[in-house]
Amino acid sequence: MNSTPTLALNGEAIPLQNMRVTISMQFQDKDQSGQTSATTKSEQGIKGKELRVVGEVPFKKPEILKRIFELASARDGAGKLQTYRVAHDVARAVNLREATFTGTLDAPQNDGKMSWLVTFTLSEHVSVQEKREARASAKTTARKQGAANSGNPAGQPAGEDAEKLTWFESKVLKPVNDALG
Repeated sequence: MNSTPTLALNGEAIPLQNMRVTISMQFQDKDQSGQTSATTKSEQGIKGKELRVVGEVPFKKPEILKRIFELASARDGAGKLQTYRVAHDVARAVNLREATFTGTLDAPQNDGKMSWLVTFTLSEHVSVQEKREARASAKTTARKQGAANSGNPAGQPAGEDAEKLTWFESKVLKPVNDALG
């Protein structure tokens, strides 16, 4: 039974037979209960999505298996793992656009069939969560820089650590801090 290729990486179809694709997303948390039986946890963030792909490659077509291994080990100009544009219905449904190979690429012989059972995972390259965090930190940094620059008089020298003090910090808090030792 031949299924049509439904997964493409950078426009190149991955022709696996009987392909099954699973999407997952990990929510990091940490136990905060110590040695007690409490169930308190602290959020550690949402990690990128992962697309797990399982399919068969017939022994008659070893060039397909070879090409999958070449794609998995490909490097970009900077020497990092190649990032691929992912085209698949499940990836599109959850807004996963770019991914890299991660974890393990397996291709054991498929029991009872003349094929390899290929399994690999694609991990989201720049997740929606990462983009949100980057935008939020850029806004925070811009606000901090704007506040620090607007509070300084024009001729005031910078501190030893290139730390700029506002008028209130330099005229009120610093003298009190110096007096207290």
